[in-house]
Amino acid sequence: MTTEPKTVAIAGLGTIGLPAARWLDEGVPGLKLVAASSSSLEKVRELTADFRNPPAPMHNSELASVADIVVEALPPAYFLEVAKPAIEQGRTLVIVTLTQLLANYELVERARETGAHIIGATGALVGFDSVRAAAKGTIHEIVMKTRKPPKGLANAPFVKEQGIDLLSLTEPLCLYRGSVREAAQKFPSNVNVAVALSLAGVGPDRTNYEVWADPTIDRNTHTVVVDADSTHFEMSIANVPSENNPITGKLTPLSVIATLERFVATLTVGS
Repeated sequence: MTTEPKTVAIAGLGTIGLPAARWLDEGVPGLKLVAASSSSLEKVRELTADFRNPPAPMHNSELASVADIVVEALPPAYFLEVAKPAIEQGRTLVIVTLTQLLANYELVERARETGAHIIGATGALVGFDSVRAAAKGTIHEIVMKTRKPPKGLANAPFVKEQGIDLLSLTEPLCLYRGSVREAAQKFPSNVNVAVALSLAGVGPDRTNYEVWADPTIDRNTHTVVVDADSTHFEMSIANVPSENNPITGKLTPLSVIATLERFVATLTVGS
């Protein structure tokens, strides 16, 4: 017996969305790319002109009307344009901008009412299986530190508001120390991975977080220490920044691809 493939729409054809769209266009049994959005409909046509089956160009708010799965890969300001319709129509929403989910957390309750599902693509960090499992017991403390090359943080709202010249740094500078919730407001494009960690563990208010601009490194580095009644572990990851967008690591689009693959894979590993 054959079944119809799950339809997929991608909001944003940038550093994250375009590789995922190309992967789908190459042919993934059980998944079909049907629509995409970008800064304009013409931009969608331009970016997908060489696709075997170009997706229909649509506005952000229209994607949920044609797809079972909607992938959000947008700048923070456009998050709700995609998220609200997808949740209202009971779709599966795969998100990258978790800072905006935290700022609009009522969407989670609304998804419960409409039957929608929200999945955070979290490829910039390791250990989510262990954190989720530990959270079923008692986690005493989680501490996370993020270090990025200065150019990856230079456009953060907090940095601009404070007038900090990161590009002239000669040694590491701690920009922020506090809760993940507050960090998400100050660095809406930079700390999605910290929000993901907090939601998997003890929440954004109890997850301790530091953000560093470090001119001595060339990778986005995250270190996490978890102390729980069931385990104690430390983990770190050093992601290669994208050439086109240093805010985003090369692993992030691959995380979206891996998340989509789970919908149709015969075997999946990990919780």
